Amino acid sequence: ERLVLDGTLAHPAWQRALLHDRFNEHVPVNGAPARQRTEVRVLFDPHALYVGIRAFEADPARLRAPLVRHDGVNRTQDFVSVYIDAIGSRQAAQFFRVNASGSTADGMYTGADDNEDFAPDFDFDAAAHRDAQGYTAVFRIPFASLRFATHAAPAWRIMVMRRTPGEQFVQDTSVRVPREAPSFIQTLQPLQGVVLPAHADALTLRPSLTWRRETDQPAGQAATRQQKLEATLDLKWRPRADWVVDGTLNPDFSQLALDVPQLSGNTRYALQLAEKRPFFFESSDLLRSPTDAMYTRSFTAPRAGLRATWRGDGLAGTAFAIDDRGGGSVLLPDAWGTGLADQPRSRAMAVRVKGDAGGLQWGALAVDRQYAQQRGGNQVLGPDVSWQINDDWRLRAQALASSTSAQPQALDDGSVVLQRGPTTTGQRGLLKLFYQTRTLEFEALWDDTSPGFRHDSGFVNQVGVQHGFARLGRGWQALGPFNDAWINLEVDHTTQRGSGLVVSHDVWPSVWVTGAHNFEAWWGWHGHSAQRTAPDAPLLHERFGRGGLVVSPAAWAPLLDMSFRLGRLADVAANQVRPGGILNLKLATRPLAWLELEPGWWLARLDDEAGRPVYRESATQLLAVAHIDARQTLRAILQRSRYQRLAEPGIAAAQDRGTVGSLTYALRRSAGTVLYVGASRQRLGLGAVDRSNELFVKLQVDVDEVRAGW
Repeated sequence: ERLVLDGTLAHPAWQRALLHDRFNEHVPVNGAPARQRTEVRVLFDPHALYVGIRAFEADPARLRAPLVRHDGVNRTQDFVSVYIDAIGSRQAAQFFRVNASGSTADGMYTGADDNEDFAPDFDFDAAAHRDAQGYTAVFRIPFASLRFATHAAPAWRIMVMRRTPGEQFVQDTSVRVPREAPSFIQTLQPLQGVVLPAHADALTLRPSLTWRRETDQPAGQAATRQQKLEATLDLKWRPRADWVVDGTLNPDFSQLALDVPQLSGNTRYALQLAEKRPFFFESSDLLRSPTDAMYTRSFTAPRAGLRATWRGDGLAGTAFAIDDRGGGSVLLPDAWGTGLADQPRSRAMAVRVKGDAGGLQWGALAVDRQYAQQRGGNQVLGPDVSWQINDDWRLRAQALASSTSAQPQALDDGSVVLQRGPTTTGQRGLLKLFYQTRTLEFEALWDDTSPGFRHDSGFVNQVGVQHGFARLGRGWQALGPFNDAWINLEVDHTTQRGSGLVVSHDVWPSVWVTGAHNFEAWWGWHGHSAQRTAPDAPLLHERFGRGGLVVSPAAWAPLLDMSFRLGRLADVAANQVRPGGILNLKLATRPLAWLELEPGWWLARLDDEAGRPVYRESATQLLAVAHIDARQTLRAILQRSRYQRLAEPGIAAAQDRGTVGSLTYALRRSAGTVLYVGASRQRLGLGAVDRSNELFVKLQVDVDEVRAGW
């Protein structure tokens, strides 16, 4: 029988499927009976798993489910989500979402750190249909998109989650997840009766063609123009159910959105960026470890990549090779800050293995990165472990060792390049301990990094230090107007190895509460904070408050997200404490059903004792998305940044300004067949301005879809 994916459960096969309707409330009242009825049915055919869901709603007019971009389905909308662990270990689960209007999202949930990662994209289909009883949703998840072992294994596991925003947001689950559970996916229930396909092999080819016209005009120079026509090939080969091979040749990322602005004018350490490039999404859960031991944004401009991933009952692994053009920066950390070197072309090999023995998970990582033109290399190797000691206690640890022959060399023009030099070695050891019950939490961390440790393929922005952190928290549920309320005491202390000098120190109490309208707020008082900018500098004693707020103010403004820091803060350039503040604010709005507007502001300021703003930095962003229909969007992004520093003894005056804008039309037929048409404009500098413009058209097709269409 063929199931038509129209979002309804009208097909007779759905009525013959077993019904599950025993849902529990997860939040706000953990373990309470669900307030509204939800029904789930599961079907299979030789190629895919189907999940049909009926979400009853007493007042269907209250459903909040606007059309959103893929992966834009969030807690401000009515949606259902299916979590599937096809290995059965409850250490990782693929999730698939659809809201009541049919917009979709997917990703990977990892249990070791309770992390929900929307970056991975899997081939699946979903549709929704509203009616007088609420809405129905149907998922079609191909077996080729699920990661499972080929031989006898623990039962597949599944959980369905339903989110209802409303005045008091509610999250229901098809199986109870106690608040003190080690992870959100710890209690996934067995999915019985799965009949796997006789042959799980599959080959997906996705070629793309990008036409680009670029105009560049450095300040004071003539403009140069060039046109390019570039071909790209992405492939995914699945020779067996437990093997996946991914390859990419000359990948193009023109369609990706700009990175979220970050203010870096008053920090000594490098800041981390989120990964957005599809090639790095497969097996992203395997790359996660107690430290940021793999940071794929360190590969700036890949020319080609090949990766193989294998998953079994108690063992999984992934290996990949990257040929990177370079062009970014190599991090050169020490105890007092992060230096940068120009990044040359490189080739890297990485192998990651993870084992699962019930409550004990172990892993190992090996990375070798070699720079072009005999500039040397960087190798990192080490094991890690995650141990669920009992229901309350969990331990995570990782040890890494590095060997580096690509050493920094300063040039006369002030730039820093890598050249082969004497090999240096270093080590890093990290230990995390967690204790969690329904009303009590404790965590402690110890991170010891030697001065010679360097990880060019990971994210390490400080070395040569010993860092300790501890937090003790006490919580209450249903306390007055709050769904949850927690008070915490936190301690953070970092010293330089060898000398014992305090690099930073902080002790602060804090409170965290949640409530109706997606309300979430936190506040901490840092009255005993201090940091040192150099070994011969004094400790800078700060006093400031830090807090944040997340709330859904109205249906037309579904999400406000704000964080701030206000008080006496360290000015790392002037090496003194000054009055000032930092504010980050983002507001998601829906002025029209088809239009998303998301303005954002990032502001930082420090004043001298006379009240003059000696340091000011700001960034603004306006994101606008017009939903032409469920498959077509028009996205506009405008970003402005500004930096100003007044002259002081030992500090030169500095100013900078930048404007970046982009406009992108997207027609998404499926995950593999997409058309993009876009333009971007960039202006950098004051007075003498660097200018660049770009036009591009990119078409990616899925060969199987084209063949089926013929």
